[in-house]
Amino acid sequence: MNLSFKLPPPYDLGSDADLGMWLTEWAEYTDRIVHHGPDDGRSHGRLCWDVLAPTGLLAQHCGHCKHGHGGPRNPQKMESALGIRIPPDQLSPWIAATLIRELVHSSHDGPMRLVADAIANRLIALLGPDADWRANGYAAYREGASGNVSWVRVTEATFDAAVVGIGNGHAVVIVVTGED
Repeated sequence: MNLSFKLPPPYDLGSDADLGMWLTEWAEYTDRIVHHGPDDGRSHGRLCWDVLAPTGLLAQHCGHCKHGHGGPRNPQKMESALGIRIPPDQLSPWIAATLIRELVHSSHDGPMRLVADAIANRLIALLGPDADWRANGYAAYREGASGNVSWVRVTEATFDAAVVGIGNGHAVVIVVTGED
């Protein structure tokens, strides 16, 4: 018996896809925080901070309490947390992994991975080849990690993964969190 397996064709968002609509629906479907807007001059850290501040995932007003916190306390520390520049050859799988992966329970990416790949590729094209993409570590994109899967937290959640891109007049923030 000779069985062959062909990879499915890439998912097509459509020739005139409304990327904002796709991102909004993706965030609702997957319980991610997804922001797409104009590049208004904010740094990666400030942009991520401003997107996360209304979500309750930051404890910026805590003061000097006795319980430990994991996330950054201000936009400058958020900038430091987003310390990994994503190499161009890893952009698509890194963004797609952040869009699709659960952080607490290891699971197969499933059939929606093709859609995540298509959205990632569209974002990369939209922001252009000179875009600056940053991440807080390898919590979602484990394939790129050498050795331990590590990250610097950007929220108060037990686990989180963030990807922030700025380029070609656009800004994108994708954050996924998980609790153990």
